[in-house]
Amino acid sequence: MRLSASGTSGSSRSRTEIHAVRRIPHRGRAGAGDPVTIESQAAAFLATIEPAAHVEELVSFLPDVNYFAKDRFGRFMLMDEGFVSLLGCARRSEVLGKTDFDFFPRDIASKYVTDDARVMRTGRPLRNLTEPIPNADRTFSWWMVNKVPLRDRAGVSAGVAGLLSRLSLHNAPSHYGKSMFAVLEHIGRHYQEEITVNVLAAVAGMSERAFSRNFVLTFQMTPMRYVNRVRLQAARHALLNSNLPLAGIAEESGFYDQSHMTALFTRLYGVSPRRYRAARLGKVAVLS
Repeated sequence: MRLSASGTSGSSRSRTEIHAVRRIPHRGRAGAGDPVTIESQAAAFLATIEPAAHVEELVSFLPDVNYFAKDRFGRFMLMDEGFVSLLGCARRSEVLGKTDFDFFPRDIASKYVTDDARVMRTGRPLRNLTEPIPNADRTFSWWMVNKVPLRDRAGVSAGVAGLLSRLSLHNAPSHYGKSMFAVLEHIGRHYQEEITVNVLAAVAGMSERAFSRNFVLTFQMTPMRYVNRVRLQAARHALLNSNLPLAGIAEESGFYDQSHMTALFTRLYGVSPRRYRAARLGKVAVLS
């Protein structure tokens, strides 16, 4: 439609009139006939839907993607079956109401709690956290975690929700590069063996000094601390999913011996491997 300098067209409709036509809202089919915008119609529709309806079904269609939600106290309140398995559990009831401290070393759990608090305090998402998670064959995969704040109907922070997606060379963050992802793959497949910084640097194709610096910048911890973190995850997984004695778990998890595993496990989880296993099987209570 061509407008003249006076703002009218051949049909004598002004710009204001045209704009007004475009803003005519939809009207509801019921009620007193008050205008109902599409936004309010959408809100009314969503209010009739069960909270989180179909979320799990939709996520289940995505390969290697899982989700969880925690309340403001850090307790797991919602999760899919895949997330339950990632924590080494068989049923949701084993995860529901638990916190990160029930599944991870204290320093790692503390970091997760700090991350959650920041998300709730700032209201901003936390993106692209990388976590090692054991596979059924005792190798490890790396998962990308993203978190967003949850708010109640009053707009007050009520918790956090997270989405996990399995990393591969094709979807890893660009700053990892092929070299760092190759290192993660090597750790995940060889943590049961002796691993040194020199070996990891060779995998990355870097000098030992350059590799250590880049690793810390990328993962906020030293390479060997990361290796021990993977080994502890493997030990925890074996404690909950096998009948192996502690010495056997220590050997299969890449520790020097049972004493080495026990000392590191106790320092980071706050409880010995034996008591951790017994507590999770419901035999004794663990005092924090």
